[in-house]
Amino acid sequence: MFEITADDIARLGDEPLRAVVARLCEAEVRRRGLGPASVTWGGNQTAADGGIDVRVALPPGTIIDGFIPRAETGFQVKKQDMPRADILEEMRPEGTIRPSIQSLAEVGGAYIIVGSAGSVADAALQARRNAMKEGMAGVVHADALALDFYDRTRIATWVRSHEGLIPWVRALVGRAIPGWQSYGPWAHTGEYLLDDKLRVHPSKRETPDGLSALAGIRLLRDELRQERRVVRLVGLSGVGKTHLVQALFDAGIGMQSLNPDLAIYTNINDGPDPTPVGLASDLIAAGVRAILVIDNCSSDLHQRLSEICRGAKSRLSVLTIEYDIREDVPEGTEVFTLDSSSPELIERLLRERFPALSQVDSRAIAEFSGGNARIAIALAGTIARNETVAGLTDDQLFQRLFLQRHAPDPALFLAAQACSLVYSLDGEDDDERAELALLGNLIGQDPAEVYRHVAECNGVT
Repeated sequence: MFEITADDIARLGDEPLRAVVARLCEAEVRRRGLGPASVTWGGNQTAADGGIDVRVALPPGTIIDGFIPRAETGFQVKKQDMPRADILEEMRPEGTIRPSIQSLAEVGGAYIIVGSAGSVADAALQARRNAMKEGMAGVVHADALALDFYDRTRIATWVRSHEGLIPWVRALVGRAIPGWQSYGPWAHTGEYLLDDKLRVHPSKRETPDGLSALAGIRLLRDELRQERRVVRLVGLSGVGKTHLVQALFDAGIGMQSLNPDLAIYTNINDGPDPTPVGLASDLIAAGVRAILVIDNCSSDLHQRLSEICRGAKSRLSVLTIEYDIREDVPEGTEVFTLDSSSPELIERLLRERFPALSQVDSRAIAEFSGGNARIAIALAGTIARNETVAGLTDDQLFQRLFLQRHAPDPALFLAAQACSLVYSLDGEDDDERAELALLGNLIGQDPAEVYRHVAECNGVT
């Protein structure tokens, strides 16, 4: 299931293929402790590019090998197969060597053509390499230039060496792995905002007032950078737990961010297949280094993952996220608790997300939200242009938040009141002692009706 094939690479269009090669180059240099800023690419695939689609420009003298054979390496990426005539035309349009290739030869670099349409057997591969050598005939410093041709099979092999990219590549070709994602906007929000008032509380360190968000991020990174470490992040719904985890891999926040190419994420609510335990077991058996991020992870699943991923053969780190109010600390786990955001931070968030919102309304919503970004965003989304909520009571603001511009529904409101009595509930168990049945009995609704109301309210809070 967690696999990339040559046929997957062949399905990529021109621009996605170029993006895959570029991200592979970034992943390759990160793995070697080098900066991804050395990789440059961009622009339209059909625009004039001087014969180079993706360029790696590492400091002179940098030792590198494998799929990036030289410190200066240029990739020309083509969706179509590239037989001899096409190779010669690409390298020597109108019979003259491209200046970009000449420059690579002068610094002892490498020039690689990627052609994804064909799967090149050994004889055909050698023929393409010979064509590339033919294209360098008479070029100054030709002997100093490393030449190679990567077909779809070799690109698939390269992707498989960076497992964190596999869900992303699979999604590009319409074969997404159910529930699993590479690093990306998991929280579906913009820039991660920080202030000195947001606090993170680690369970195994004496910090009476907690740590600042930036200090907490630094400590989380230090934990997860090590193999066989297990971390759990807990806090109330809507306080930004997933967004904070996303920030751990963001090079623009603090120093020494985690390698995003190692991140493999799922939200249990998305029904991941394979299961987290199954994927973790497969990655451990394959000796893969990865950081698993499991959102909405139950205590039981966390404990099972902890047992598996702390094993002697594991190269995994695990971070689980959950709304968890229990005070016990799972064995072998560092637990971090995230507090609600300050009103000032919520105001900043609202100003970025809703620029038309007045300062007075931003302040009113921030204070009402109690530091819960999800509630603040939902409430701000109900305000029409030239409308204000300043002066409304808390009860009026709540009604506005709850209704979300829909007509009043007494049965829905009654179900919401009943469900607010419990910390969490099981929505699958139809036993008469299950939470839905017990709550339904309080308000005269059957479990199916309560479940329907819970599903409708789920997007609000």
